[in-house]
Amino acid sequence: MRPLQAVLAAIFLSGCATGLTGGHTAQTGHPASRLTVVGINDTHGALLAAKPERWARDFTSDLVGGADWFAGYLAAIRAEAKRNNAAVIVLDAGDMFQGTLISNAFKGKSVVDTYDALGVTAAAVGNHEFDFGIPVLEQRIREAHYPILLANAFYKGTRTRPKWAHPTALVELGGVKVGIIGLATVETPLVTNPLFVQDLEFAPGGPIAAQLADELHAQGATVVLVTAHAGPLSSTPPRPDSQSDQEAQKIAEACRGRIDGLVSGHNHTAVGPPRLTVAGIPIVQAGSRLTQFSVIDLDLDAAGHATAKHVNEGTEPRDGGPQLLAHTKRDGSPATWRGRPVTADATIAELIHGYDQQVAQLRETRLGSTEVALQKGGPDDLLANFAADALRSGAGGGLKAPYAFQNPGGLRIVEIPAGPISFGQIFDLSPFDNEEVIVTLKASDIRDSLESILRAGKGPLKVSGLTYAIDWSRHDPRRKISSEPAGSIVTEVVDLASGRQLCRTESCTQTKCQSACAAGEYPVAVTDFLANGGDGMELLKDKPRAVSKVLVRDILIAFVREHDPITAALLGSVKAGGLQRIRQQGQGTLEHE
Repeated sequence: MRPLQAVLAAIFLSGCATGLTGGHTAQTGHPASRLTVVGINDTHGALLAAKPERWARDFTSDLVGGADWFAGYLAAIRAEAKRNNAAVIVLDAGDMFQGTLISNAFKGKSVVDTYDALGVTAAAVGNHEFDFGIPVLEQRIREAHYPILLANAFYKGTRTRPKWAHPTALVELGGVKVGIIGLATVETPLVTNPLFVQDLEFAPGGPIAAQLADELHAQGATVVLVTAHAGPLSSTPPRPDSQSDQEAQKIAEACRGRIDGLVSGHNHTAVGPPRLTVAGIPIVQAGSRLTQFSVIDLDLDAAGHATAKHVNEGTEPRDGGPQLLAHTKRDGSPATWRGRPVTADATIAELIHGYDQQVAQLRETRLGSTEVALQKGGPDDLLANFAADALRSGAGGGLKAPYAFQNPGGLRIVEIPAGPISFGQIFDLSPFDNEEVIVTLKASDIRDSLESILRAGKGPLKVSGLTYAIDWSRHDPRRKISSEPAGSIVTEVVDLASGRQLCRTESCTQTKCQSACAAGEYPVAVTDFLANGGDGMELLKDKPRAVSKVLVRDILIAFVREHDPITAALLGSVKAGGLQRIRQQGQGTLEHE
């Protein structure tokens, strides 16, 4: 095994020994007749292969993802491009760094080095790029050999961008000038610890991208692309007052006739089939954690302008959807890209192994076990129950409380399978360095907090020590949720242990609800992200608080060690006789990551 620095030197001094340069170009001497745009998003530091999610197990029983395998697919794509007089561009739509031990231990540097070696052309700044603080983000931008772009962030009250926020890039590939615009979601201050971006505001990206596209065309770009950490999903019920609902579509509409494709992120969703085209602009997104990628093939005329657009053609497992980064197919045969066999890239594998060996022992450390799979979502939602129950338990030196709130976006994986639980699994679940905070709330504050996150368009708060009811049938979709009176959405809050009602809504008009809430004040355990107003929880910012100075992740680790094995009964599983903690009537909401 070569030292890590030697591997990096070998990659860059050779111009990428694997053929992975910043933008593969046609070698015919004629301008490229096709531009292949490869899109990834929401990698969240997932450089290593992993077990497939449930939906992918019908297609492969092997591992999926991994930067070395992505490099193998890129090699096949670039070989195809070379045969067809095409150029290849690789765009990332943000949230590159935060989320795994192999990334967080190095504050994203391992991802930057890997992206450089892969030949990523450009990336957008996602909301989680701020998680290590702006000085670290600035350092990663300086280190990267690819531009990390952010066009729609300004100092508050101005239209002045920070010096490190580069809005666009102009590259030439195969004789074709390509302009690239990077955008962040307008809701970045809502889904990032507010303290990290307190001096910034994030404007709607569409008008800004339209103006910048015109400028790039004036500079000679014949193709303009947007990479945006902004997604196509909307809240349910829709929020007329939300700038982040269907944000990618709004960007495309604003850029009608100006851009040729949009690589999106933030929602962790796989777009297609069916394919999504808005204002003639294809919008793609490829799940998360580097387990899929999207492809837009642009046919070009002699002047380098796009004449036709082909989205995710020949992809597996579903034509029109993102390509699964499979290692093998279900029958054990090798993975292929449009008929060409794919293998992992040895140089990239050595690069990521150099980082991984520095954290592997810690990652694989056994903490305890669980008798039941801890899955996110559904009536049981045992993964959320586990996190919320641990948060208020006092484990690991944390502070005890009768109740706890856990925002669903703070739980970063969808399952811990039954069996041993490792440090790495808990880290992947809770990668943020959030501390536990105990806030003191009235019963009406508890109800209003549960409503606040819904008004912000996020998924319902997960709870411990409580049950509550959400009634969407009272909501008029023509009205802004923010204008609905308190108690109109969360209609009942009950103490789980005693069955005592903390709040109950009897009736509502359009302007006021008749509610009864218990007297007294109640300690509630939350993360400092929520206590500082994240996910729309402004109500908590000024409430009395006690800070435990214990990381939420360390509380989870201690809880696992104290309850080995974890059982369904311990977590209040409905199947084990527990009560469903959240009851919804009507449609709920989609959380944005």
